[in-house]
Amino acid sequence: MHPSDFMNEYVVPATEAWKADQPSKHLAIHAISQIDILAEVVASHIGRKAGSYRDDLGQRFPALAKIRDAHDSHKHGQLNRRNALFVSQGQRPDEAVGHGFFLGVTHLSGPLTPFTYLALTLNDGSTEKVYTLIKDGMDAWVQEMAALGI
Repeated sequence: MHPSDFMNEYVVPATEAWKADQPSKHLAIHAISQIDILAEVVASHIGRKAGSYRDDLGQRFPALAKIRDAHDSHKHGQLNRRNALFVSQGQRPDEAVGHGFFLGVTHLSGPLTPFTYLALTLNDGSTEKVYTLIKDGMDAWVQEMAALGI
């Protein structure tokens, strides 16, 4: 399958489905998985081995390294590959609570309004918003595919 076809048939619909239902953990994992699987499709298309291509991608685009780790850790639990730097203990997106200012909801003299979102806990204990991870991953693929002329 051509990488642009895979992007249009699998990756974009998976990310759009998650955007429409952002609290959904299974849709978040599905989107993350499809973004990662695209690396195998592109590697095959350009005649590279998937592992080394993913290593190169991760060096250039940290979001894709995190997505790779998240996808593999979701599938396999604890990872023992040496380059699983960000997610390797079986972490999956989980609900987190943030606080923000929302017009018409937050009163100027009151506390910030709480909201929930999905976050992925990284190995170092920090968290990455799933929205940011997916957006950065998609942006990375736009750059990579343009650079490859795909």
